[in-house]
Parts: sequence; structure tokens; C-alpha cells
Amino acid sequence: MKKVILLLAALFCSYTASAQKATVEESTEVICDGPDHAIKHYKGVTTIHNEHGASMAMFVWSCSKHDKLTCFKGQVADASGRIIHKFKESELKKTEYSTYLAVDDYKMYLDYTPPFYPVTITYEWTIDSRDNVIEFPSFCPQSDYDVSVKKATYSLKVPNSMKIRYALQNINNKVNITDGDKDTQVFTLQVDSLPAMKQEPYSRPLREKFLYAWFAPTDFVYYGTKGSLKSWADYGKWEYSLIKDRDQLTDAERQELHQLTDGLKTDREKVEAIYKRLEKSTRYVAVLLGIGGQQPAPAASVSKSGFGDCKGLSNYMRAMLKEIGITSNYTTISTINRRLQKDYASVGQMNHVILQVPLKNDTLWLECTNPQLPMGYVHEDIAGHDAIEVSEAGGRLVRLPVYADSTNLMHSTININLSEQGAANLKISQSVLNHQYESYIPLLKADDKDRQKYLQKIVHAPQAEIGKVDINESGAKITLDAEIKSQKYANQTGQRLFVPICPLHRGYTVPNTSSERKEDIWRDMGYLNTDDITITIPEGYAIEACPKGVSIEQPFASFSFSIQTDGNTIHVKNRLLMKSGTFPKSQYAQFVDFIRSINSAYNQKIVLKKRAE
Repeated sequence: MKKVILLLAALFCSYTASAQKATVEESTEVICDGPDHAIKHYKGVTTIHNEHGASMAMFVWSCSKHDKLTCFKGQVADASGRIIHKFKESELKKTEYSTYLAVDDYKMYLDYTPPFYPVTITYEWTIDSRDNVIEFPSFCPQSDYDVSVKKATYSLKVPNSMKIRYALQNINNKVNITDGDKDTQVFTLQVDSLPAMKQEPYSRPLREKFLYAWFAPTDFVYYGTKGSLKSWADYGKWEYSLIKDRDQLTDAERQELHQLTDGLKTDREKVEAIYKRLEKSTRYVAVLLGIGGQQPAPAASVSKSGFGDCKGLSNYMRAMLKEIGITSNYTTISTINRRLQKDYASVGQMNHVILQVPLKNDTLWLECTNPQLPMGYVHEDIAGHDAIEVSEAGGRLVRLPVYADSTNLMHSTININLSEQGAANLKISQSVLNHQYESYIPLLKADDKDRQKYLQKIVHAPQAEIGKVDINESGAKITLDAEIKSQKYANQTGQRLFVPICPLHRGYTVPNTSSERKEDIWRDMGYLNTDDITITIPEGYAIEACPKGVSIEQPFASFSFSIQTDGNTIHVKNRLLMKSGTFPKSQYAQFVDFIRSINSAYNQKIVLKKRAE
């Protein structure tokens, strides 16, 4: 019996290991001896259980002339602990490839593929940072699904004279503060035995579930500039110092701006004229230069070159608006983090810059990296996100607006003319608004071939021949018109035709409900889909069977389907409203049933039978 128990235990351990891809143990030690210098030592021990964790064997680290890698070593061990390979610093490769046009950073990397599993890979490295201690390394022991943490420790030693701030996300453990040697203080944090997180459909983004800790000095020296991060107001003052006096324009350009706008009646018209000018005269190119990539290029430089990054283009737009007497605010935001730490100001929480224009009866948010977007349209990557409005008075925490679920609309009008053999001519007209509009933007510049490929993916009509596709844009709205011929839209069996009621909205995946739900249901964006479908049946056929109408109301969504007949025409109406927000995990079974129900509704068929001669 004991042997059986031991065997079952071994099998259980084997299953547990295979169910996750890796187990990690890591430590971060930071020694800061002043406001402009810190030594950071890292050690990571990763046991990779299977091929799903293979990418975790790679070492990659970003460096710069202010962040130099001074020491590196590593090794690989098999399951018994036998070392099968050792890495030397000379094996590291350097790449300056980046998505940025100009960048001070470079990456040191080592690409290694384990020969078998499990293996344990250990890396140790040291970074010497000078003149850029604006924040310390963060603590994030678990950064992916299916990765458990055996132990993770963090240590920060600083002079007693240095004031340190920190913030915790999803961490219950306390930060311990003790006296160190030679008039120093030490901040330590440790977590142990974190189980692997399992991904669940319709759950919050992983980054919001991480255990995370931020550490930063209150006062800093960064690339020769000095500032304070005591509050978002202080952060804003420092950011404003980086853009101050970088809004100068040439006399010729100033005159051109006045000629363009002086005859316009409202400030909104003037902003729109300048925004269109930005679209015609500049293009976005990522640049990460100037005070650690934090300072925008001068407006005059952007004007002359015709390109800039989010900082440079937003500052240039600000300069042009200032010239015609319209105030605007340089605004930092994250396209990743929806929420900023309210009481913890830091540079690393943001990765983007937009422009806020507070008009008398409205506040415009301008995406200057993509002025092809309608003026003031708040796109999906920033809608509802926290941001910091920067002005001479300092920084102010604000939140961007979110479009109501029902305004993220897709309305489809479809006319289907059937033949006796089941072939059909389809005329489709779609209008998409707001966040649904964004997915159609690439079609505006696509050629006919690419547009036809797109339609073949979204319209389910066997042996489809897609004719000319017309697309037009008006504000945050795109209309699409297309004609499609399908040789086998309806299945013919003997004297009957089986006719799909809707050629759209296929592919709703029904989530798995076999395991107990751990998290609440979460949907970032809601939307509304409405369909008006008219099916004209061929002469000599009569309706033998029609689906019944459906109406479903749930806290997280609603759906209705109705069908009416009028002679040889059938009218179908669908309405699906998916709501954004967080809903209790206790409703998950209802949610899955709802997805299954709308899947079934969209896939229903009408049965037509040929009349007897």
C-alpha cells in the first residue's frame, strides 16, 4: 500500500510540474551610494519543465551609456543537478536593433535552447547605473502564466539622507526597513511559494494581477536634470521643465498659421485646421534620445524635419496652438496600464504622450502620432486610462473618457436573393463607429485584393465571389458596401433548401466550464451589433420551417432575434449588446450559456420546400 501511495505521489508531482512551464527563484540587490549612482545585482534561477517555457532560457537585458553591464555569468544543470553548460560574459551578443529610429539603448542577449527538459538555468549579472537614478528596479517575481515562484527577494540599500518612496500592488507582505552599515538604511521585501497563475477567458489583464513593487527616490538627478517625485504635481513640474522654451517656431511658420486660422470663427475650427496641417506635414518616427528619452525635440526641429515621436509631435502641436492663442496641455499616459498609482508618482508608469485641449464647452484629446484619426477621437489604447496633465503649475491626475458600449456600433444591412439551386446574390452595407471603427481603419488604404480577402474572412458564404468593395470614412465612422455572389449559400437536399439566416458573426468561441472559476468576468470594451437582413426566396418555394424568435437579458449582455415573413421575403433582425465591466464569477455559467445561445442563434437556418407542380 505504501508503494502505491508513493507511486501516486510521484505521478501527482510529475503532473503538477508538467501543468506549469517553469519555476523561478530570484533576487535583486541594489546599492545606491548617492543620487546619481547605483549598483544593481540580479540573480535568477529558472527551472524549465517543458518546451512551453523554452523562451525563458534566453537572457536579454537593456543597457545604455548610463547603464553598463559589468559582470555576467550563467550555467545550465540537469534534473540531477549536474552542470551541463557554463556561460561566459564573452558569449553575450550586443544588438542595437530597435523599433526606434534613434535610441541610446542597446541590448545584451544570449539565445539558448535547452537540449532536454527539465533543466535549471542560472544567470547572474551586475548593472552599473550613473546619472539616471530616477527610479530603482521594480520587483515583479511572477510575470507570466504557468510560472510558479519558489522564492523572490528584493533589497535596496541607500544613504539615510535619501528619502525613498514605494508602492505595492497585490502584495500583502510588508517592506522591512532596517539600519545598514555606514549611515545607510535597507529596504527589503520577500515572497515565497507563489503558485502558478492559470489563464482564464474573460479575465483582467495579467499585468493587473501581478505582484508588483515600485521603489524610487523622492528627489533625483537624471541626465543632468534635478527633480522631485514627491507627488504627481512635482512630477508635472519636472516634465514641464523639459518642454519649457521648446515651442519656438520660425516667423514664416507663425505667419502661415495665422493665415490658416484667423478667418475661422471658433476655436474648435482652428484646432481642426492645425490638426489637419499636422497630418499633412509630419509623420511619426519613434525617437528615444534626449534626457533618457523623456525630452521632446524642439518644435522648430520637428517642423523642419517633418517627423517626430509622440513627445515631439505633441509638443509641436502645442506650439502651433499656442501661436494662435489656444492653450493646450502636454499629457503623459500609458497605453498599457489603465490605472496609475494615485499616491506614487513615477516616470516608468507611462509610455506615451498625447495633447489635451480644454475648449470652452469640450475637452479634446489629440493623438498626434496618428492625426489620420478623427480630431478628438479617443482610441482603444488610451480610452478610460489615467493620465497626467502637465502644465507650469505641475501635474494633475486625470482620466480619459470612455465611449458608451452602445456607441461602439456595427450596423449591417444585408439583402440576400436566392436562386432555386441555392446560389445567392448578397448586398452588404455596414456602418461601424468608435472602437469597432478602429478595426476597419486598415481597409481605408488597402487595395481591392486585400479588401476582398478581409470580406472572405467575415462573410460566411461558400464559393464566394466578391465584387467591388466601397469604403468611406466620416469622423469615427466607416461605411462599407459590397456585392457578393455565392454559388452555394443554401444547402440543397432533394426538394428543400436550408438557408442560413445570417452570414455574419460566426466564430464565437464557447469557453470551457469544466473547472471552477477563480476570477470575476471582465470585459474591457462593450459593443453593439445590429443586423437588418432581407432574404428573397425563389419562385416555386415555400417556407417549411422558421426559427423562433429569441430574447435574452443578462447583467453582462442582451440579445434579441426576430423573424417575419411577407410573401416571398423574410425579414430577420438581430441585436447583440455586450457590456463592458466586471461581473461576479458566480455568473460565469450564465455567461457561457449566453455565448452558446447567440452562437446557436446566428447559425440557425430556414427550411424552404419546393411546391408541388
